Amino acid sequence: MSDSRSILPGEIWYQILLCAIDAPWVLDTTVPAEGCFWHQQDKYHNEATYNLAEIYRRNIRLVCRAWRDFADEHRFRWITWDPKPIEDTSRRTRDAEEALGVHAPPCLSPGGWAVAASRSMRRTAARPLRILISVKNNRDLGILRDAVYFSFGKLTTLFINCRANYGTPIFDLLIQNSPLLPCVRCLMLKHLDFTGTPLAYISTAFPKLTGMTLEGGTFPHNPDDYLILPQAESLYFDFETMDGMTCSNWRVPSLLRLSVPILWNDNGQEDAEVFTCLRLHGSNLRFLHVNYAENVKLPPSIWKWCPKVTEIVTSFSVVSLPPIPSDHPVQYFVHIINHDAPSHELMASGWTSHKEAPKLLGNVESMPKGALLVVGVQTWGACWGGEMHLLRRATIQAFWSLINETCVTKDIRLENESKQTYQEYLQEKTQSLNLSMGGLSLEARSSA
Repeated sequence: MSDSRSILPGEIWYQILLCAIDAPWVLDTTVPAEGCFWHQQDKYHNEATYNLAEIYRRNIRLVCRAWRDFADEHRFRWITWDPKPIEDTSRRTRDAEEALGVHAPPCLSPGGWAVAASRSMRRTAARPLRILISVKNNRDLGILRDAVYFSFGKLTTLFINCRANYGTPIFDLLIQNSPLLPCVRCLMLKHLDFTGTPLAYISTAFPKLTGMTLEGGTFPHNPDDYLILPQAESLYFDFETMDGMTCSNWRVPSLLRLSVPILWNDNGQEDAEVFTCLRLHGSNLRFLHVNYAENVKLPPSIWKWCPKVTEIVTSFSVVSLPPIPSDHPVQYFVHIINHDAPSHELMASGWTSHKEAPKLLGNVESMPKGALLVVGVQTWGACWGGEMHLLRRATIQAFWSLINETCVTKDIRLENESKQTYQEYLQEKTQSLNLSMGGLSLEARSSA
């Protein structure tokens, strides 16, 4: 006779099974503030992690009917809808089609395809947690509309990429139907043209957002607009300028990561809107991404406005750092390769010494000892490009060797996105050259 005390309650089994199919990071809506975010960010988009969790989920559903029902309830947690011109029969595409009701039978009612899709969705118990959807035509817009009505009740992350003419109906759809999206915490909208007071609408419709990205498109100049997101940790604004926004109307007390554009005419203008944003909302920042224009200088006050920032991402060939106070915690610097800027500087200056070196080297010299400098390329060869003229390539390689020497003297770790240091690259290159020379010598002796 079995001991009844050994029988676990159903709620405990439910939590155990949830842990078994967990996809760590990829379904999260918050990110730790510690460490180098640039190196951490990819794991939050790691499809392999999700695919492994899907294997576990499909295995669980084979145990019994109850476990099958549980597993089927948690299908389609991460969906991508971005149809290609050619037929795509991958599992991810099939999952997206099933989750979004794409293969529902045609219908002659006024709603057309959308009505057929919505009927299919009503029969689907599973609800996505994360979705990326591209809206390129009326069919895609219909898919999104019906998904909002019938399928997005548990959605936590919504990323929409659209063509310009669909921006207004998409935004209206989300704002007017926000009660159907109660769990959304991360909202990413790309290439939408906004009108009126879009930040105010988002604040009212999605007050619990922890992350928001607005990229591309146009943004209205409206002093009455405001942003109130008490839980927002990440804000990314990828527009040409922040002029027209009124950052003094914002309330974002939890802000940790911020991406802002800075134009050349913002130089030295501490009353520019972008610097007003940093002055008013930078006190808790850990991560600052600067979208740059040519010849941009950050003001010295930035260290006072952002006393806790530990990581800065920009092109240090374009953006100049002011002197860093010795007690400031900034230690991670991510350099976004801008092929035109550094090579143009090099060729124009004909540098021969540290004094004549371009802006990037000057920035490296101002970084604190023991810092980490990450170059935004997977391989070091990408720094000088594949089709670059040999003379130009040699000049760029020599310049990076000078950067590396400066880093060595300051105990700065210089690495790429694969975490290979420049020193390791040079050693690998030397070993490869030695092996090649050894092979040539052996071939010469054999032919003799």
